[in-house]
Amino acid sequence: MIAASEKISHRSWSAALCMALALCGVLTATGAQATEAMLLPESAGRALHIAFAKGAAVPTLLLGLLWLWQRRRRDVLDAGRADAQRQAALALRDLDQSRRRFQQLLDNAGDAIFFIDPHTGHLLQVNRQVENLLGYTEAELRALALCDLFPGNHERRYLRFMHQVMRHGYAEEPNLHFRTKAGQRLIGAVHARLGDLDDLRVVHGVVRDVTRERLSEQQLRRKNRELTLLNEIARRIAGHRGLDELLQAILEDVINVFEAHGGGIYLADRPGGGLQLAAHRNIAPDILADIQQVPQGTGMAARVAASGRPQSSADLRSDPRLRSQAIRAAGWRGFQAIPLSAKQQTVGVLFLYHRDHRVLNRDELHLLVAIGHQVGSAIQGAELYEALRWQNRLTEASNRELKRSRRQLRENLDQAQRHNRELARLERMKSNFMALASHELRTPLTCILSGTQLLGQRLDARLDAEEQQLLAALAQGGERLDQIVRDMLEAARLESNSIYLAREKVDLHQILLEVQGEFQPILQERRLGFELHAVPEGVELTGDAYHLQRTFARLLENAVKYTPAGGGIEIRSRLRCFAELHGERESLGRFSPAFFQDTLGGPLVQVTVADSGIGIPAEEQLRVFDKFYELGNIEAHSTSRTEFGGKGFGLGLTLVKGMVEAHGGMVWVESAPAGGSAFHVLLPVVLGPTLRGGDAS
Repeated sequence: MIAASEKISHRSWSAALCMALALCGVLTATGAQATEAMLLPESAGRALHIAFAKGAAVPTLLLGLLWLWQRRRRDVLDAGRADAQRQAALALRDLDQSRRRFQQLLDNAGDAIFFIDPHTGHLLQVNRQVENLLGYTEAELRALALCDLFPGNHERRYLRFMHQVMRHGYAEEPNLHFRTKAGQRLIGAVHARLGDLDDLRVVHGVVRDVTRERLSEQQLRRKNRELTLLNEIARRIAGHRGLDELLQAILEDVINVFEAHGGGIYLADRPGGGLQLAAHRNIAPDILADIQQVPQGTGMAARVAASGRPQSSADLRSDPRLRSQAIRAAGWRGFQAIPLSAKQQTVGVLFLYHRDHRVLNRDELHLLVAIGHQVGSAIQGAELYEALRWQNRLTEASNRELKRSRRQLRENLDQAQRHNRELARLERMKSNFMALASHELRTPLTCILSGTQLLGQRLDARLDAEEQQLLAALAQGGERLDQIVRDMLEAARLESNSIYLAREKVDLHQILLEVQGEFQPILQERRLGFELHAVPEGVELTGDAYHLQRTFARLLENAVKYTPAGGGIEIRSRLRCFAELHGERESLGRFSPAFFQDTLGGPLVQVTVADSGIGIPAEEQLRVFDKFYELGNIEAHSTSRTEFGGKGFGLGLTLVKGMVEAHGGMVWVESAPAGGSAFHVLLPVVLGPTLRGGDAS
């Protein structure tokens, strides 16, 4: 540019010099020549030549030089002025570009930016985001009062915020509420700094819309508060010691969380079907007394209990559902009642009241209903716990009674054991006495019998009839006494397992025939029918033939003694197997428990001595095998083996039982109420070749 300027200046200088020369020529030339020199620069030399030619060259030259200096000076000044104008234009253009760039940056900024005059507090400038955020134009914001822009106490918070900026040069306000042009509340996070804009002192700040974040935070805090409340209630429920204490603690927590002025908890009265106020807070005594006067089944709490649905009222004073005039006079207004339910059953009602028009929103109501379910389950659990405690007390009382009974039973058992030991001792003494008595009696008895027999043989011819009868009675009594002694001795040996038993093959049928022959005269004398059935063939019985014959003789003697004249007696036999008898174990086991425990099985022969006698009562059927059972009234004792109803020494059936069990068998009796008895004897047998694999199996 400078080079171009110098070039232009050089050209201007050449042109000026030509013009000066042309002017000199003009001053000395004719009019036509001067005109030509002025019009044509190439004619300047010609004009100069004319001027020198006419003698006015020097002054003319001086004048031309002066003109040329003036002309050059003016050109330099013009060039400087033009350059200054160009610099100014460039600066203005740059300034305009900077301003447009700043405005563009300001308008397109992501955050809302504002500028405030720190001296007046007036709004200087806002960007487009501020207008979009608040809905106001910049002009409207300048004209807007602070109380219209900031709701409630947030105007004071804004002024305090600006004071901090002016004092410290920087401040932040995370929750400054704005009221938008549409009337909505906007929460802004504002930070501002004191700075300079050009030559102005300004406060420039940024506003960021955090409404959603703050609402989310509020919702999270509310949810956290709800969870805390639910956890606190769950903790109280888990650690409660009494239902009343639990309900009072839960009621206070609920009142505090919902910022209510008071409330209460009703419990359903199961027997009466009404509601009983179990816990309350901030309810005056006169209101409590008036509530008690409200008829059961009426009022808002009763509606909740009946329907199982929440009931609310914004103003109880004008609510027709309210039955308590004391509540109406106390100024209760906001009211909310929810059911306390468990397993779809209402167990109580919780209610809250406010002294203003407070009505719970949907989320709060859902929370309160959830608390109602939790408390309802707790109430039901507490009732179940009380029932269990009552049952536990009953169980403890029963256990104490059981312990007392056990102690008494143990004492009785100890006493029974002492009695058993005493009985065993007496039994041993009796057995020893029997053994000793029988042994000691045998020697003198032998002497008596031998002497009687000797006297009968030697003095038979010299004795008269009366003396012979007396001697016969003496011999008969001795024989009877000898039989008793032998029975006692045999019983004592059976008890001590010291009796000798032969192990030989026994012909059972022959034994029964001999028994029949022994009692045939007696049967005829008593006019008793007798029938001996055949013994199954092929049965091999092993044992002591003498003692087995004595056993069946004692059974037949017993049948003869208790069968009236004209009656009948029969002996029959059959084969049995142990598996068949095992089915009758319950009824037969009481006669011989050892038989079913010790017997390994095998064939058995059952010999039955049945009669049509007087029979045996069911309660006596087991005792007839006891020793000396027949003793009873001593006056009824009889030594006769044939007399009807005569009682013997009481060892007959005892010896039968002991002898049969000594042979590995058992004996039992059956008797019908109408009369008649059957003594069954089971003895183990070996089957002959013809019966093996036959019926007995």
